[in-house]
Amino acid sequence: MKKQIVAILGAAGLTGCLSVQVPEDNFFYPETRLEAERITLEDSAPWPGAVERLTIPTDGGPVAAAFIPGQTEGGPLILYCGGNLFRMRSHLAYAAEKLAPFGGAILFDYPGYGDTPGEADMASFRRVGTAVADYARSRADAEGRRLITWGHSLGGPVCAEIAAHSRADAVVLETTTPTARAAVNQMVGLWRPLVRVQLAEPLETIDVPGALSGYGGRVVVLEAGRDDTLPAALSRTLARDLERNGVAVQRLVFPQAGHLDIAEQPDFRERLTTALSF
Repeated sequence: MKKQIVAILGAAGLTGCLSVQVPEDNFFYPETRLEAERITLEDSAPWPGAVERLTIPTDGGPVAAAFIPGQTEGGPLILYCGGNLFRMRSHLAYAAEKLAPFGGAILFDYPGYGDTPGEADMASFRRVGTAVADYARSRADAEGRRLITWGHSLGGPVCAEIAAHSRADAVVLETTTPTARAAVNQMVGLWRPLVRVQLAEPLETIDVPGALSGYGGRVVVLEAGRDDTLPAALSRTLARDLERNGVAVQRLVFPQAGHLDIAEQPDFRERLTTALSF
């Protein structure tokens, strides 16, 4: 999406003020788009631990999911919502290595991604997210665990919306954005006075602070100082807007981290363990 907007802005420099249309599908990378744009994702490295493969039923068809046991017994259950390129076949080990130190984790493929059929749009993401959250809440209750929803990038809005629905005990928002409009405005940058951005209506409904307004659980915002996908300013705005909505926020800043490698920072595990200590 960023490359497409930059190309359009180049035209704005030649023609003056311009209206930019951002369709809903610009935010998603289902299998059909990977094929059309000839994007190849490497297979995930093998995960040395156990993997329980799951199929979660929904009205729109089955959702492919997996459970990864945590490194310590009795820890929380983490429902992980990945970014717009996430699918288990490519990112399972990456996500498991990040999450396992804090608890057992449920991963899943979005509609149109990996092994989950369906259309890649916000309505389908919400439907699938709700179904997976219901499964996670039921499993957490049955096993006597706390439930954490954890969203990276595009997964931030997804996990924020299902946090209240699932009565999650905590939410982790990793290198994400408060709204779709904020993300697009950040991409537009200095061109903003010359450009009128028109988002597709479903994208206008993406509102993390609104979804978590009045949320009483723990919220942790993870900010990457060198993020060139969703820059750190978006995490700062997110934390500020959540606090304005009465939500208590812990903001953890990792100055040397990029969009994908916060978990590789030497102080990541210690700081997040403290933040998630109930």
